[in-house]
Amino acid sequence: MSGRTLFDGASPKTQTIEAVKQLIAYQQHHGQVPAEMPAFYRLSGEMVLVLSNKEDAYYVVTAKACSCPAATYQPGRACKHQRKFFPQPKKSQAQTEAESDAELVKIAGPKRLAMPPADSIRPGKNEGWGGGMNGPVDPAEVVA
Repeated sequence: MSGRTLFDGASPKTQTIEAVKQLIAYQQHHGQVPAEMPAFYRLSGEMVLVLSNKEDAYYVVTAKACSCPAATYQPGRACKHQRKFFPQPKKSQAQTEAESDAELVKIAGPKRLAMPPADSIRPGKNEGWGGGMNGPVDPAEVVA
């Protein structure tokens, strides 16, 4: 059997048809290659080999990772292989909203509310700036 690694700890590695044939022959058929390759092959409760749609390779699928292209391009989201072979219980509306809020905080940062200034120099609603100017003016500088 080939010494190719299925899972290196960081991410699973897609396997060739030949490598999976050898693995199945070694594990189940006492050295004989299977006549037909299965659509999937469960290695353990935590790992499944799934035949690609092009039937040219097997993706290594675990509950937390998959070697398929969809899992590569959408990190953090379960691909269709993970959803099929490792289904998760449905989440409540509150859990879904909490996760969405957490994602928004990651992207945009925490929500910040504007604090009113403690001592504003701005005149009241019906008042104007001293001296008829557009900003604060020192009364000593106002020319009558």
